[in-house]
Amino acid sequence: MTDNPIIRMFTWWNAAFRADDFTAQGFAQHFTDTAPFIVDGGVRGTGPAQIATHFAGIRAACTAVELVVPPLASLCDDAQGFVHYRCTYTADGKSGSEVCMAHARFENGRIARFEVIGRIEAA
Repeated sequence: MTDNPIIRMFTWWNAAFRADDFTAQGFAQHFTDTAPFIVDGGVRGTGPAQIATHFAGIRAACTAVELVVPPLASLCDDAQGFVHYRCTYTADGKSGSEVCMAHARFENGRIARFEVIGRIEAA
């Protein structure tokens, strides 16, 4: 598979963040109706509407966030994918970055389960 659904979602996500356009309809392009979104072991939302709400909260708290594309590394087939990437952000006038590892399961080209772990990088 040359088209990684995670990277496709990251590219859309970056544009949606800049446009302040996190909607259930937008996330439904990339996630199934029952997809859990798991961050550091905790479910942040299940399905496009809850995932959109989760990210709307992040959008309200941050003036800038970017899921850096291309990622550091990626691997995928039709059933699942892995992405090692960097996330940069600015909140409360302070900038930082995290290094993250994501794994997703796919159904019909959309994300059916997404799990990510991340750690803040030293300044």
